[in-house]
Amino acid sequence: MKAAVFRSPGVLEIAERPDPTELSADELLIEVECCGLCGSDVHALAVPPGHPTAPDVVMGHEFVGHVVDRGAGMDAVDIGARVVVDPDPSCGACRNCQRGMPSACLNVRAIGVVRDGGLARLCRLPARATFAIAEEVSASMAAIAEPLACVVHGVERSSLKPGDSAVIFGGGSIGCMFAALFHAAGAYPTVVVEPAARRREIALQCGADDAFSPEAWDRGRDGLLPFGADVVVDAVGSLFPQTLAAVATGGRVVLIGMNSTARAEIAQNDITRRGVSIFGSYITNFTFPTAIRLLERGTPDLSPIVTHRLTLDEVHSGLDLLRSGEALKVVIDLTGTG
Repeated sequence: MKAAVFRSPGVLEIAERPDPTELSADELLIEVECCGLCGSDVHALAVPPGHPTAPDVVMGHEFVGHVVDRGAGMDAVDIGARVVVDPDPSCGACRNCQRGMPSACLNVRAIGVVRDGGLARLCRLPARATFAIAEEVSASMAAIAEPLACVVHGVERSSLKPGDSAVIFGGGSIGCMFAALFHAAGAYPTVVVEPAARRREIALQCGADDAFSPEAWDRGRDGLLPFGADVVVDAVGSLFPQTLAAVATGGRVVLIGMNSTARAEIAQNDITRRGVSIFGSYITNFTFPTAIRLLERGTPDLSPIVTHRLTLDEVHSGLDLLRSGEALKVVIDLTGTG
């Protein structure tokens, strides 16, 4: 089978890989329909890399597919079942898992990062990493279940209430999902700050009340939110100082964007004096079922987020579209139909 294989920082190769065989008792073999490209994939392929990835691993961690084979202990899983994938399956046994923090599991072997992922026709993975999803959900929408589950976790961390104001830095797929869920939860105003004009347009389609370039935000924020926002989100991974400048006294900051190379100088006294709460929100935390219900219900409408659907041979073009800001979410069709 053809697969998108990470070779080294900056090098992603479309290569032939053998079909996965010899399933362990607790594993499933998934035939992939669609796999989303993520900002962390872009970071992994940067030089120097902003996200760790093992050499020679098949990338892709946002995907949907059907079960085509199962390990000896998986008789309860039907062949043909349609599933989405949690790429960070927790062990359930380590200290953090037992404390109810599977997102901080000490034994995760992330799919598409250290073990083969969904940018190939077939993927072998632990059954505990899969969640059933209805056939009625389009493949493109089902492929965003994982990032949506991450955003649901972030919304939970924010403790947003109806009537709270919110500012989201970054209008990529994560930022637009936050805008959609905040709007659905009754936030007002919900503001997205994003340099790319196309992404600002899509943020408004997803429920943002306003979308500004960073320059326009700097000029207009005092008029719009003179006392700051109740909730501020960094969906980029390098804008912590900007979130602190935008948050109200007593407000909450959610840090969800990932960039391991980012560094910032912070005035800690400002956080203390103003009673600002800072929440890190990493991957999912029992939130896949909620994300799946949202997708199956179809509200809020997240379809504007998927801007490009490409073939596996076009994966490099998809990554370039993400880098340029022209694309929001690119999904790769693994069925061969384009």
